[in-house]
Amino acid sequence: MLGNKDTAVLGMMVFALFLGAGNVIFPPMAGYQAGSHWLAAALGFIVTGVGLPFVTLLVVAAAGNGEALSRGLPAWAATLFWCALYLVIGPTFAMPRVVNVAYELGALPLGLPAHDATRLVFACAFGAGGLWFMLRPGSLINHIGRVMTPALLLLLAAVAAGVLVAPVSPVAPTGASDAFTAAADGLVSGYQTMDVLGAMAFGALVAQMLSLKGITRSRDVARVTAKAGLISAALLALLYLCLFYLGATAGTLAEGTPNGGQILARYVDALFGPAGSVLMAGIILLACLTTLVGVTSASAAYFARTFPALSYPRALAACMLATVVVANFGLDQLIRVTVPVLFLIYPPAIALVVLHALKSRLSAPAFSAALTLPVATLLGLADALNAAGLLGGGLLAVCRQLPLFAQGLGWLLPSALALALSAVLPLARRMARA
Repeated sequence: MLGNKDTAVLGMMVFALFLGAGNVIFPPMAGYQAGSHWLAAALGFIVTGVGLPFVTLLVVAAAGNGEALSRGLPAWAATLFWCALYLVIGPTFAMPRVVNVAYELGALPLGLPAHDATRLVFACAFGAGGLWFMLRPGSLINHIGRVMTPALLLLLAAVAAGVLVAPVSPVAPTGASDAFTAAADGLVSGYQTMDVLGAMAFGALVAQMLSLKGITRSRDVARVTAKAGLISAALLALLYLCLFYLGATAGTLAEGTPNGGQILARYVDALFGPAGSVLMAGIILLACLTTLVGVTSASAAYFARTFPALSYPRALAACMLATVVVANFGLDQLIRVTVPVLFLIYPPAIALVVLHALKSRLSAPAFSAALTLPVATLLGLADALNAAGLLGGGLLAVCRQLPLFAQGLGWLLPSALALALSAVLPLARRMARA
């Protein structure tokens, strides 16, 4: 077993892996929009942005890898799901967003000229720096947990202290109409961190790191992961509370900003003056680099396992090349495209985690999966089409009857009902035959 010091280092590594672009840019905007109901919105955000990823991390690490969650599915369906997931959290959506956040909020404030050519050069350089770490997977704990994360935490602590001691303005009285609406909006905003999807990849990465330390038994892996995950979850929850409060007290600084990252940048500049640009750049560049390294490593490892002709270094190179190309579309465009894709892939991902966690308690696990996953997937598709503005006519009218559809959670209660029915029906059949 790991000692307390090594467990703390692992916990900080997990925190740094999760702390990427979405974790920085979404909470300030959500806090600003919630206004006086910022705390309710933050708690909702923490449920989907901290609680669900923590549970997912435990389930995947204990299983050894994310693919274990889909063993009951047809091979083609499992491969399609995991390829889609790793493409979404990797080179087609999340990692280009990470590179853009690093460029717009990390590099530009330091005086780098804003130009398409500059963006491309930065993306190439940032990706090359990430590749240096990715080609040394055994040293991830040392590099991220012992060096990068402590530095990142010190910078974040400075910002948090400034926000709590000297907020720029009072909490805005306007915002969400009530606490329930704010909490529901927070739940949906928590989706946009992609951390449940990230946890499905990071769980395997944590299991790999522990195996290098000689910890391979499922029970021991689960115990160490739980301790490290709690450290990560506590740090993330505290960070989100501070960022939501920052957004709620941004006042006129937030007016006209296209995303939460700009709110954070203006706030830090107002608190610390010229030094704020350096502080902000340090936070963003470290946060984005650690996430780029962790997610791209996990994505490349999956593609190398799934397609034997593709070696790990080649998979890394392909992922980074795609990331650099897609990153040139810009941050705001990527955020607009990412949201509908998230609404599509999140429901079946969460359903897979829940089904695997309850597998030993379900009387017919295969039947439960066959009933629950199609419901989650189809209604997730409806949420995605609605978010993209492509759902209309009679189908939209029908979907609006679903509870929480307006909040982008139309899949949730029907999927829970399908799971409950899948657990009860086999028992009822057995009782009828008895």
